[in-house]
Amino acid sequence: MTSDCKPILLDGGMGQEIYNRGGKGGYGEWAVAALYEDPQLVREIHLDYLRAGADVITTNTYGTTRMRLAAVGLEDRFEALVRAAGELASEARAMAGRGGARIATSLPPLEASYVNEFELSYEAMSAQFGELMDLLDPYVDIFLGETLSTWIEARAFLEAAQGRGKTTWLALTLEDHGSTDLRGREKLADVVSQAREYAPDALLVNCCTPDSVCAALPILQESGLPFGAYANGFVEIPAAWDERGGVMQLETRSDLSPEVYAEDVKRWIEAGAAVVGGCCETGPAHIARLRQLIDSGK
Repeated sequence: MTSDCKPILLDGGMGQEIYNRGGKGGYGEWAVAALYEDPQLVREIHLDYLRAGADVITTNTYGTTRMRLAAVGLEDRFEALVRAAGELASEARAMAGRGGARIATSLPPLEASYVNEFELSYEAMSAQFGELMDLLDPYVDIFLGETLSTWIEARAFLEAAQGRGKTTWLALTLEDHGSTDLRGREKLADVVSQAREYAPDALLVNCCTPDSVCAALPILQESGLPFGAYANGFVEIPAAWDERGGVMQLETRSDLSPEVYAEDVKRWIEAGAAVVGGCCETGPAHIARLRQLIDSGK
């Protein structure tokens, strides 16, 4: 929480914002291609979120994992692209004159989103999360493991973050339409219970429909840890989801305006959420409306 007890305001989506502004949407290129084709676009999106009032901006590293880059022949650029993402976020903060704003890493599922079967072993996952943390450490204030669908991913992230002296936030993604099951089919309550042993600084849920956030809040409250959420603006993640088919498979809601989303977030804040923001298909206008909501106290 901030010193005046207002919720911390995250930014909104990055990958989908890039896509909606003309960027690529294929597996291995979504979000990432902008780092080498149009880095000024990434910087501008960070700036837009800072201008909208975000307290925290998130590095454009959701797609910069070794396996995702290898799929498009870019693994040899892994370190350079990760560092570029950190630099762009740092530059945006300086350009905005927002030295008090914090930068979070996006530490994502290492292979694909919304799955529960992996090629990597637990040890390899933890090592790869650690490698990303090493590269991003000079640029960021918060290690944010986000959109994690299983306990094995969450545990590997939390293990890698131990002893590094950084604020650590764990964000789990849930099934849509009011579910409290992770997308990997585990129960949120079970994963929260296990995660508490690592004492993260906050437990979050993200990249699911707002009604799933509402269903999850009592479970997060019971953890005794600071908690929060940032939902997406998709109709749903389809059961037949195949990440290698790209985001073109996904349908965006037409009814999640900044005002409507703010009504959802207001309920989360009233339930005690210490961190709120937006995920895919929420943009700077949504964050600006949340800034108004938080500052008005209404």
